[in-house]
Amino acid sequence: MNLEVLYEDQDILVINKPSGLVVNRATTVKESTVQDWFVQYLGEQFFQDEFWQKDSSFQDLIPANFSSEFGEPLDIWRERLGIVHRLDKDTSGVLLLAKNPGSLLHLLAQFKKRETKKTYASLVHGKFAEKTGHIVAPMGRSIHNRLRFVVDSAGRPAITDYKVEREFSGLQEDLAIKIGKESRFKVKKVKELYQAGFSLLKLEPKTGRTHQIRVHMSAMQHPLVGDQIYAGKKRVKLDAFWCKRQFLHALSLEFIHPRTGKQVLFEAPLAEDLEKVLKLLI
Repeated sequence: MNLEVLYEDQDILVINKPSGLVVNRATTVKESTVQDWFVQYLGEQFFQDEFWQKDSSFQDLIPANFSSEFGEPLDIWRERLGIVHRLDKDTSGVLLLAKNPGSLLHLLAQFKKRETKKTYASLVHGKFAEKTGHIVAPMGRSIHNRLRFVVDSAGRPAITDYKVEREFSGLQEDLAIKIGKESRFKVKKVKELYQAGFSLLKLEPKTGRTHQIRVHMSAMQHPLVGDQIYAGKKRVKLDAFWCKRQFLHALSLEFIHPRTGKQVLFEAPLAEDLEKVLKLLI
């Protein structure tokens, strides 16, 4: 893999993750992951205890209040292989990686304390009466489908802020005709299903729950365009003709650099395939 590196120094690496790439290794994942790429990028020796026993300088970056409740620094480093946070397989954009055990623990603590700021761009179905909003809706795993998450009053806290950046009334006429010919829906039906239009949003998740933005938007009856899990069967089938993946992109990530203590911001422009999707709308 040849991933785009947005920034790199002795402690951190920031990449622009492409869509279709899984972040974490798993027994169910057969293809290469970001973790595989990172191990190859740094070198296998960086993930062996012997390397860090010879170079203990990383310990200066470990937070003073670090607790070994969930493992010792090298155990956590070996388990996470530098992964600080995750993006869904089909989500593109800014992804932060740690290059040593100290920076990893420092950054993990920031995410846990919600001291980071993440912004996403998403195209969703429909238009909003309120152009800005603050969503507070706890989430949990669905008891009917373990791959899905749902709004659940007994779930974990989940908070998302959104702002409407742009609105669209529907698909271009020639695209609607093409979809009508290639699907079992008539052109009139295609237009009806999309008559509510679309909204391009800027979102700031204040918590980091799995599928948080997707679940919150779906719960508001504004599912993401191209979302295979939460958009509904009819929308999923039609969206696939013009948007090949869920329209979700990590625009930026802001955090405190573990060594300098300064606030840093990294950005990734909207992915090219998503830019093309916007050009299909009116």
